Amino acid sequence: MSSEFPPSAPPVAPPPVAQPANVGRGALLALATIPVGIAAWVLLWGMGFIASIVAALVAFLAVRLYVLGAGRLTRTGALVVLAITVVTLVLAFVGGIAWDAATAVGEETGTSAWGALTDPTFWSWFSSILPEVLPEYGTDIAWAAGFGALGSFTTLRGAFTQPEELAPAPAPVGEPTAPDAPGSH
Repeated sequence: MSSEFPPSAPPVAPPPVAQPANVGRGALLALATIPVGIAAWVLLWGMGFIASIVAALVAFLAVRLYVLGAGRLTRTGALVVLAITVVTLVLAFVGGIAWDAATAVGEETGTSAWGALTDPTFWSWFSSILPEVLPEYGTDIAWAAGFGALGSFTTLRGAFTQPEELAPAPAPVGEPTAPDAPGSH
């Protein structure tokens, strides 16, 4: 008879340990959402639409890029995604107003809107008139905020309901016991 006994239970595998999310790398990659979101918003704005689809796509893209960079989405990551989504939508709205101004300047001067945007004097002029024209866009701001919240709600809600860090499973309390030796009963 062998002095070695077979184990009574299969060996316990160590519990899965979640790798920590790389928040900085995830945030950096998710920042690529900002220019994409602004471009999409201004394109639709130029056609006369305020679309919640842009907000939904901005939130979705920010989550995907964050996870690609960080490895997984945590509550901190969801806050980063929320911040990037809000900043993108605010800058996109200002971009829409700038597009309106560039179109007006282009019509006045006989150039294109792109020509007005690249004119060095346009941006100083735009920054001086923005406080004056912003109240005129009050209803547009309200609609944009409402559609933005509507469009991004589902994606951001899903981001905030992601499970937190995986807690390691408790270690077994004692050593597994060897089976009874044959004939010891």
